[in-house]
Amino acid sequence: MYSEINTLYIDYLNGDKEALEKLLNKLKPLVLSSINKYYKKIDQYDDLIQEGFEVIINAINGFEKNKGCYLLGYIKLMLKYYYLDKSKYEKKTISLNKVISNEDESLELIDMIKDDLPLIDEMMIEDESRKVLWESISKLTNRQRQIIYLYYFNNKSLKDVSKELSISYRTAVNIKGKALENLRKNFKNK
Repeated sequence: MYSEINTLYIDYLNGDKEALEKLLNKLKPLVLSSINKYYKKIDQYDDLIQEGFEVIINAINGFEKNKGCYLLGYIKLMLKYYYLDKSKYEKKTISLNKVISNEDESLELIDMIKDDLPLIDEMMIEDESRKVLWESISKLTNRQRQIIYLYYFNNKSLKDVSKELSISYRTAVNIKGKALENLRKNFKNK
C-alpha cells in the first residue's frame, strides 16, 4: 500500500491529475478514521471528508522528501492535528433540556437555573400593596405626610426632621407614631 501511495504521489508531481484523485480515494479510509478518532461529528461527515481531502492536498503540496519523513505518516499527522484543532476551537453547547436525573421524574438542566425575577402573582401583589400604601399616605394629614416622606423616603433622622419642620423632637415622634397607626388601619381595611 505504501509503495502504491508513493507511486501515485510521484505521478501527481509529474503532472498526472488522475493520480491525485486515485490517491485521495486510497486515503479516504484514513480520513474517515481520523474523523472518528479526533472530531466525532457524524452529522457533518460529508463536509469533514472534503476538508480532509483539502488537508491531504495541502500536505502533498507542502511535503518535502528530504526531511526524513514518510508521506503517509506526514498526511496522517496533518489530518490528526487538523481535526483536533477543529474540535478544540468549536463551541461546546449543551441543551438546557438535557435530562440530568435518571429517576422517574425527569429533571432537566433548565430546572436547576435559579430565577431571580419575582413571579407574576408576587409582582401583582407588590403593585397592589404599593397602590394601597400611596392611597393611605394621601389620607394622612399634611404634617404626618411630611414626616413620613422626610423620615422614610429622604432617610432623615427624626432629630433632623424636627429641626427642618421647626417642631420639637417629641412632637415629631408622636406625629410619626400616629401616621404609622393610620397607615396600619388603612392596610387592614383593604
